[in-house]
Amino acid sequence: MNMAVQASPLTNETMQDISNMLKAQQYPRVQEATVELLKDYPNVAQLWVFLAEALEHLGKKAEAWRCFERAWILDPAAGWAPAAQQRLSAYTAGRIPKWLQSLLKVPQVSVSGAMIVKNEAERIGEAVTQLLKAVDEVIVVDTGSDDGTKDLAEQAGAKVFSFEWQDDFAAARNEALAHATGDWVLFVDGDEVLDEEDIAVPRTVAGLFDEQDPPAIFRIVQVNHISGNVEPNYDMSRLFSRRFGLRWWGRIHEQVGPPEGGVFATIYARPVVRIRLHHNGYEPDVMLQKKKLERNISLLRQTVEDDPKDVAAWGFLGREYYLIGQLEESVRALYQAEALAAGNPNYGRVAEVRSFLTEALIRLERMEEALQVTKRMVRDMPQFPGGWYLKGRVELTMAVKMLEESKNSFAESKNRAPSYRGIVSYDTTIPTFRAVVGMADVAKLQGRFSEAVQLYKQALEAHPGSPEVEMQIKYLEGQSKQILQRS
Repeated sequence: MNMAVQASPLTNETMQDISNMLKAQQYPRVQEATVELLKDYPNVAQLWVFLAEALEHLGKKAEAWRCFERAWILDPAAGWAPAAQQRLSAYTAGRIPKWLQSLLKVPQVSVSGAMIVKNEAERIGEAVTQLLKAVDEVIVVDTGSDDGTKDLAEQAGAKVFSFEWQDDFAAARNEALAHATGDWVLFVDGDEVLDEEDIAVPRTVAGLFDEQDPPAIFRIVQVNHISGNVEPNYDMSRLFSRRFGLRWWGRIHEQVGPPEGGVFATIYARPVVRIRLHHNGYEPDVMLQKKKLERNISLLRQTVEDDPKDVAAWGFLGREYYLIGQLEESVRALYQAEALAAGNPNYGRVAEVRSFLTEALIRLERMEEALQVTKRMVRDMPQFPGGWYLKGRVELTMAVKMLEESKNSFAESKNRAPSYRGIVSYDTTIPTFRAVVGMADVAKLQGRFSEAVQLYKQALEAHPGSPEVEMQIKYLEGQSKQILQRS
């Protein structure tokens, strides 16, 4: 079936109808409807989820798991996936009926694995061995190793080629691409190891999307292991069909794009799929040993000197400067990236640029600037959670600072009163009552309840009978009792 030409569109109304059937517990109807739709739309994750839920409710646990798994491949960040895997763990190897085997089947296409490496002896053998389980060949292009990487890669089963390093990652990747013979190619780094659960995924995805035109360029999940923590990265495009002439562009932080350039072309969808590559290259000791950030900055500086309008290079340069603590340089580069992005609507990393820019400005204590950046973020990308979080963080930081300034201002008004001899009169209750109440209000907002109560009582002694102050004292004493009881 040609994936690019389908009889009728899959509408929101159709999806809502199926959801309503699920809520009404009409599970056989859901199964019937989704099976028919999946024959035309096998790459829609939500349809597989609907079918899986119906099958699980019908007691068909093995079938349900296989459908959940297909959905998970197509939507690797799905929140339901871990729970479904745990719930159905006893059925993952269960037999499934022929109708579902047929529905899950994808066209067979060949896939090449490709790597560019230098001095990756520590992990290259494992990386190649694991990747060969998932692809038809592994191409390794070595850019000057002197630690035995080439021999280890060959022993593991890779086809190894040498390439003189040219300070250009895209050139090296394109050399690997030139040696690949598969219908599709998956790029993996020499310090990345494919997850065992995802061995079948590259061929599954390639088969599902082989006829799509224009093609999709697929992002993988780089699972970064950093200081004992696991941090997934979903923004690396690594898997694509070879028949459209796609190639790599960019000296550093290279991107996949059409033969004529223009890597931000909107005709190329970039969905993420569940190809998890476990990576330890961002461990602090590894970064220091290989001097990756310094290398990246050097290459990025060369890039922006060659092309001052390269928005992606400016964005990455600002990010790398931030990561090594050169904050002023980071801010300048990131502002440049943001300005260039305004004239390049297809550039997709504006949110990242603004996030790092906000972080740098916070560390430089330029809070008003940081607030304006976050306002632009939530205005232009209201669906991006990070923008709202950073805006809240800036606002809270500014609010805390303003509370401290407010406290100092109230204290000054109290302290200046005894020596004031000016012409203009002032409210004489300021030093004895109003300023003290203001200081108490600040202490309350900062959570210093005991101090607030003492200040309110001090104000009340100077001016007895204030119902507002008495109410505050009663409220705070009640809150303090509740806190003591809980502890």
